[in-house]
Amino acid sequence: MSKASTPQAGPHSDGIKEGHAAPPFYFKLLYGGLVVWAIFFTAYFLLSGWSSSDEFARKMSVHQETAVTR
Repeated sequence: MSKASTPQAGPHSDGIKEGHAAPPFYFKLLYGGLVVWAIFFTAYFLLSGWSSSDEFARKMSVHQETAVTR
């Protein structure tokens, strides 16, 4: 095998060049909106007192009451 056809290790050994362009504005806008939504979503569920275990217990008690009356 000749030296010219030997694979070379390195960041650009396959000939693909990495672009260094900034992301489009709408990507930044969507990302910012996602961050804001996540903050409000997290705050709502942490501060509202809602919990999945209480929701399950409530639904289970309703289910057991309807199962007994059948």
